[in-house]
Amino acid sequence: MEKQGWKTMALIFIFIFILENIFLVIGYIQITDEENKTMECYYEVCEDYIEAEYDPYSKLCSCYVTDVLGYLVVNKSRWLG
Repeated sequence: MEKQGWKTMALIFIFIFILENIFLVIGYIQITDEENKTMECYYEVCEDYIEAEYDPYSKLCSCYVTDVLGYLVVNKSRWLG
């Protein structure tokens, strides 16, 4: 029994290692996708505006300008889904 125990444990660790690497790759892809959307919002959609904001949850890019009193108001919004 003891000679078979290390084989089972090795298979479990290999499975966990592969699963962990899959999750890391998926996370990396999602992070780089969100960074690309943020850069698209700042430099392509809102390039002529004073301020920009990208919300990753709603995937909404908002461009702001200042009004007469100096407050930031939304001038343009675009969904980057």
